[in-house]
Amino acid sequence: MDNKKKDQKPRDIVLAFAELLQRENYEPSGSVPSALPQSLLPFPKDVIRHAIALLLLSEKDRDRRKVLEEAYLYLDRFISDDEYELFYSFDKSFRESSTPDDLVKKAQLIPQRVGMSQRINATIKVMIERKEQAMEEIRALRRIMGLSDDLSDLTEE
Repeated sequence: MDNKKKDQKPRDIVLAFAELLQRENYEPSGSVPSALPQSLLPFPKDVIRHAIALLLLSEKDRDRRKVLEEAYLYLDRFISDDEYELFYSFDKSFRESSTPDDLVKKAQLIPQRVGMSQRINATIKVMIERKEQAMEEIRALRRIMGLSDDLSDLTEE
């Protein structure tokens, strides 16, 4: 990480992440719903997560806390670029073919598709486990602030 990024304050890091979330020029993988490549992130995931946590520890406004908490959860939609590219290109190849020859080729790829499905399922499982962990971290941050740890007000997807 260059020195300019190293000296960023938590608010600047979170604002850079928020700017990314407002863009609409990226395409989630169809195989892993809502997954995005980590290379889009302006900082490493752990740095963004830490910056959001620091802001949550001092934020008292309920609406701003909710936005920060949702951003904290959304961060886990970013997967490694290698996985994203593999899933995205595999998914795209299945969506684009429509001729009889393409269908035969698809049928020949079924064993490969099964292996890919297992890998996709493993990635989704990790994402779900990470979301549960992130929700527990948010509960802990709320308890530190003396707030209710009921997360029913966060968007469920």
